[in-house]
Amino acid sequence: MSTDPTTKSLHAFRSLYGREPEILVRAPGRVNLIGDHVDYAGGMVMPIAIELQTVIALARQDGRSTTGSRFHSVDLERTETIDLGTPVPALPRDSKGSFVNYVIGPIEQIRSKGHVIPAMDMTIASSIPMGGGLSSSAALEVGVILAMRTLLGAPSNPLEIALEAQQAEHDHAGTPCGIMDMYVSAAARSGHASLIDCRTNELRHVKMPDEEDAIVLITDTTVRHTLNDGAYSRRREACEKALESMGGSYLSEATVDAIEVSALSDEVARRARHVVEETERVRRFARALERKDLEEAGALMFESHESLASLYEVSCPELDLLVNVAEGWRGKGVHGSRMTGGGFGGCTVTLCRPDAVDGITHAFEKAFEEAFARKPVFHVSRAAAGASILEPEGSASPKV
Repeated sequence: MSTDPTTKSLHAFRSLYGREPEILVRAPGRVNLIGDHVDYAGGMVMPIAIELQTVIALARQDGRSTTGSRFHSVDLERTETIDLGTPVPALPRDSKGSFVNYVIGPIEQIRSKGHVIPAMDMTIASSIPMGGGLSSSAALEVGVILAMRTLLGAPSNPLEIALEAQQAEHDHAGTPCGIMDMYVSAAARSGHASLIDCRTNELRHVKMPDEEDAIVLITDTTVRHTLNDGAYSRRREACEKALESMGGSYLSEATVDAIEVSALSDEVARRARHVVEETERVRRFARALERKDLEEAGALMFESHESLASLYEVSCPELDLLVNVAEGWRGKGVHGSRMTGGGFGGCTVTLCRPDAVDGITHAFEKAFEEAFARKPVFHVSRAAAGASILEPEGSASPKV
């Protein structure tokens, strides 16, 4: 079968349910160029949507007798059947069917707005690696909400969709995430990064460099993380402690001087310092892109990784090695590199010239194999568009 998620989702729907879907929706993953672990503290972030995506095929059941709504994950080769007649609680996180929490959570958000949820059939296929830090869960949640709202004739806008997806993540997946992942998946513009102020949810599209000057190389360590295992929550709690102690509306609005004279513990102070300094790095990075200063933009990416590794402590040996190798390529085609996403594994993002991709991927692969006896996985991506409805022939028709 084709590896294209649109083809996979459609083929599975026709094969499993014997009819055509009413709705076909795509939602992209994302990679964050700079600004991790600041969205939930009111900071600035700057992700792009990527060309890896999740595709959802959906239709109401046609009156045939079934035991409930059917949700099939093509990639997991698993179907879960759920009765949607009443609100559905989250499944245990360690259960084999827990993927359906990322479907049921969004559906329950739609129900909470007063909509009647029909019995339905759904197939899901994705090219976004799960647990790789590229927001596979956010893409699924955004895609489900867009599909459901389209099915029910309840149009919305990208911010509302993102807020519903974020709440679904909190309630059913158990991750107290910020809005960044969902917002860029819903709202991104092709060829642009999304500069998001997480205090106000204001989003500004910033043009990416011309492709002959810089492309985005994503390197997957294949180390998988689970953001609901407690480490993510503990860092968010540290930020909340810092804000409570220092006062103010958002931790991102504090200053380094204020942190240094505060009575915060060493650990909490380091977490707070990352938030404050990273937020300012994002602002500087956006200005650098706008004036096409890729040298400064790249330097800020390296600084960001160091802060995430030493102050926020969310890196790992695999991520650090890749960024160290990229440092050796500065001035030789690499502008900047850093870990991206929640951390504890996942991916790095490298901004580099297209003519340097073969050389840097070879260097990454060689060093990685020597250190860890396995190979990383590479993805090259342009800045993609946000979630959209797909026409039957597969052409995207944005309707968010």
